[in-house]
Amino acid sequence: MNQSPVVEAQLKINFHHWLQNPNSETKLQLGQTAYLVLEDAFRSIAARIYLIRKAQYYIDLQYYIWANDFIGNLMLSELLQAADRNVKIRLLIDDQNGRRLDPQLQALLQHTNIQIKLYNPYKFRKLRIFDYIFRAKKINRRMHNKLIIADGTIAVTGGRNISGEYFDASQSFQFTDTDVLFLGQVMNQANQNFLLFWNHSLSVDLQHYLPTGNAQDLVKLREEFEFYSQKNKQTENKVEAEHNTLVGKIKNSQFNWANTEFLADIPDKTLNKVATEQLLYTQLINKMGKAHQELDLISAYFVPTASGLNYLCQLPKQNVQVRILTNAFVANDVALVHAFYQKYRYDLLKSGIKLYEFKPYIERNDRTWYEIMTGNVIPAKVKSKSSLHSKLINIDNMTFIGSFNFDPRSAHLNTEVGLLIQSEQLQQDISTNLDQSLSKIAYQLKLNEQDDIVWLEHQSNGVVIEHAVDPGSTRFQRFMMHSVSYLPIEWMM
Repeated sequence: MNQSPVVEAQLKINFHHWLQNPNSETKLQLGQTAYLVLEDAFRSIAARIYLIRKAQYYIDLQYYIWANDFIGNLMLSELLQAADRNVKIRLLIDDQNGRRLDPQLQALLQHTNIQIKLYNPYKFRKLRIFDYIFRAKKINRRMHNKLIIADGTIAVTGGRNISGEYFDASQSFQFTDTDVLFLGQVMNQANQNFLLFWNHSLSVDLQHYLPTGNAQDLVKLREEFEFYSQKNKQTENKVEAEHNTLVGKIKNSQFNWANTEFLADIPDKTLNKVATEQLLYTQLINKMGKAHQELDLISAYFVPTASGLNYLCQLPKQNVQVRILTNAFVANDVALVHAFYQKYRYDLLKSGIKLYEFKPYIERNDRTWYEIMTGNVIPAKVKSKSSLHSKLINIDNMTFIGSFNFDPRSAHLNTEVGLLIQSEQLQQDISTNLDQSLSKIAYQLKLNEQDDIVWLEHQSNGVVIEHAVDPGSTRFQRFMMHSVSYLPIEWMM
């Protein structure tokens, strides 16, 4: 689907449709990017739906996880409607996603405007144990990217996969996450990177793994998707209201503007055939440079390794204020990662770094958009089990928002993507937000007079509870964490 000169001209016209403001032209000529940070879960899903509904030519998507749940099927139904408008759809899903969506995807393949590929597919998709035994090195490297692009002109990236728990719509727990909507000259980099993945030998047409379906499969799928357009009118109204807000921000140039860069790994990383300087991890270090005033690091999975620990611990000695937020043990959905992170806590605190761990429960008094819309009630009415999933690095006047965790897996195994934004205002906004929220959402770790780690839990009534061990953990769990941390597998975390 190469762009012809005519299509490129149309996209340029379409691009200005997004930005109907005289100031936008000047900022575009300066090479700046318009961006909008999406922390609210509903606004984030609404932004994606907005892109799908407004696209006129094509939509490109690549995701690590695409669940067979309400959110996953809602997005697929929107893509099907776009395809009916003659919008070309290219969907690339990492095969770690599994086979749960195979019936829907097989039906969608009957549509002439929809192409679907699997990234780094398992050879034995029905008996994956054989891949783990015979092809472990190959299937251990995954495409962790999260990206949707409409008409090559506007996109959303960040930490959210397409699944209910990333959008406050899960029956079990919710992820707290961050995305960013962006448009501008930086889209050239985003489009080129998507094409690298789409055209790579590791991206294989889904038809190679599924039996050929028939037209009736698509008819049946349409009937199933009718649920989302007929039964859930409240959702439709709320989505439209959010769309109007987004449109208003775009037309009135209420987006923030800054110099940005789209940073991403290339698919050859999956084959372990990439130079060190091509890694997103290396790009981040080179682009962001050394912190001189402050560094805020938010990472769902945080394993600094010895080299990362050495880098971070030197900063407080140079009068750089460092804050790190990651998951507490009970909030972490991957206990194995926590086992390797916890052995670095003492040295981080000893160096003067401020360390926080996200609480497993976040107070909420209002119903979520999903509850209001569907009538379903998420368990634990006042408290909703939560887990941090954001990936954000804030250094002086630069901020990176994307899929990259500060751990060996993101650095060397999985492919990652994100937006680097040079904005003092954004950096200050994030710093201020952390100042106001950290004591509410996280335990603060400190060393007591005996040089032991303690967890301070600040409650809304002003009372501070001190924990001597990981809050909510058992003695056996702590024993296992310390035992596992000695295994020579940190490079996989």
